[in-house]
Amino acid sequence: MMKTTLSTIALIAALSAPAFAQTVAAPAAASNDPVVQMRADQRAANAAYATGLIDAYKARSAKVSAAVEAAVKDADAKGKDPLVAKRDADAKATKATQAEYDANLKKLKADHKAALDAAAQRGKAAK
Repeated sequence: MMKTTLSTIALIAALSAPAFAQTVAAPAAASNDPVVQMRADQRAANAAYATGLIDAYKARSAKVSAAVEAAVKDADAKGKDPLVAKRDADAKATKATQAEYDANLKKLKADHKAALDAAAQRGKAAK
């Protein structure tokens, strides 16, 4: 029973290996087509925006986590309920970082819109 199961798994792995081993094609050379260039610019702008959003979220989360950890340690030292301290510290830190986080998101959104508009203008200019 065990031997047939192992051989079945090995057979499936051997048959499916070519499907998983497909390599990603090398990026095509830069195209002279303005629509292709516009879409490449749009993809780059979208990627930069997504990375910026992730970085802003991580930065805010790090600040909130640091405040929560400090509050929990302080509550443990004073003999207070750490879960209440955690909840309160999380709410306070989230509220305290909201304005900075919103400003970061607003800047990212403006940069993203400017990059997309520049890509669109590049595409229109070529037509």
